[in-house]
Amino acid sequence: SVTPKERRKNPPFPFTTSTLQQEASRKLGFPVRKTMMVAQTLYEGVELGKDGYTGLITYMRTDSTKISPIAEAETKKYIGSAYGKEYVGRGGRKAKAKPGAQEAHEGIRPTNVLRVPLDVKPFLKTDQFKLYTLIWERFVASQMSAAVYDTVTCDIEANKHVFRATGSR
Repeated sequence: SVTPKERRKNPPFPFTTSTLQQEASRKLGFPVRKTMMVAQTLYEGVELGKDGYTGLITYMRTDSTKISPIAEAETKKYIGSAYGKEYVGRGGRKAKAKPGAQEAHEGIRPTNVLRVPLDVKPFLKTDQFKLYTLIWERFVASQMSAAVYDTVTCDIEANKHVFRATGSR
């Protein structure tokens, strides 16, 4: 039997401290200490030529994934112009706060989504660029619509045994 289906996957939430550390370790090979040191430099600020000394990310010690309405609106406008209106997320998704979570700050995000990683690359050290790109991409993705997958499940019976193959696109 062959069963085609459509599946949706919601985008990830913006980074918290722990999810940033996990992804930086997994994707960039950064130990926790290095991740936090590099994030601190991005938070404190970098010289951006004519724009001067500028902090590139929000505070990086947070358990929150909430985002300011201004940043959310700015990002949705950017997504609509860069990728198309169909990729703008509906919003309204909220992560459940863990007991004892420190939610005084926003989730980790770029201070200005219009500072695309390649535009600021000339002003950043290699590790700063890698981490900023990771944060920028995750934040933009968090404000996009759900991914849509076409999935197919195929059950094959042979000699009283059932084999299942699945795939998605």
